[in-house]
Amino acid sequence: MTGRIPRIARVAAELAVGFGALVVIDRVVGHGNAFADIQPNPLWLPVLVMALAYGTLPALAAAGIASGLWLLHAGSGGGERDYLDHLLHLSLPPLLWFVAAVIVGEVTILRVGRYRLLDRRAGIAQRNVARLTDAFHRLARTNRALQVEVATDARTLGYIVATATRLSAIEPTERRAALAALIAMAARSEDFTCYRFAGAEARAWLRGATAMTRPDILPDALAMQVLRRSEPIHVGHRTDRVVLDGIGVIAIPLIERDGGSVVGCLVIHSLPFAALGANALAEMAEMGGWLAPLIAARERSAATMVAPSGRAA
Repeated sequence: MTGRIPRIARVAAELAVGFGALVVIDRVVGHGNAFADIQPNPLWLPVLVMALAYGTLPALAAAGIASGLWLLHAGSGGGERDYLDHLLHLSLPPLLWFVAAVIVGEVTILRVGRYRLLDRRAGIAQRNVARLTDAFHRLARTNRALQVEVATDARTLGYIVATATRLSAIEPTERRAALAALIAMAARSEDFTCYRFAGAEARAWLRGATAMTRPDILPDALAMQVLRRSEPIHVGHRTDRVVLDGIGVIAIPLIERDGGSVVGCLVIHSLPFAALGANALAEMAEMGGWLAPLIAARERSAATMVAPSGRAA
């Protein structure tokens, strides 16, 4: 309603000014007979202006006002002509005004509606172009960053192979350092802790370079979640945020392939939230798949080393 009041007031003011000017001109210059001697009649002008500018309803209002002025001032002189001729003389201009108001007004409404539709489509197209441009620039920046990372990253395929071969080193310290380097490369973070389960308790077994101050024992709530679930627990799930609060952003169960039991848990304490996409989560789950056998192999190796010493004793 508030949006229509200014338009109605504007239309009313324009009608008053237009017809007021025509009446004054008719009185001063003409004969006061609603321009009956002039063809085409100037009373057409407000009707056409309203029809072209606003549409059917304002044009019909203008046609009604013009018809009223015509019938009030053009009715004199009817005795000089035939009755039917006089009736046609009086009724023909108002009829034409109303017909013109409807036809021209409807065409104007269709034209304005088409213009608004095209304007909306143009706005949508501009927004889409802006989004595509922004996406293109982001992809270009990402591509440049990846190119720089590939060009400057020292962790080439040869480096990864060399690191993996260190897993078979005789020195336990060398093996642990190689495993920590592989985990850091796969997780893209040095802030991680690999916990090993002993019953229901999970104790820290391997740490990243920046995770030395992290808890030695995994909280019971998170440990129970890890034992119950076979998929990563991460902050992307609202229900997982409570057990991960203050500990990390993702916990990856390490499940033994043969028995299916959980032998450990890899907790990444800090990682950009954008890195927790679907692809990254799949890579994390895959990392748990190759890390679990290494822990299980270490357990079997430790048991093998203890058993002979026990028999010897």
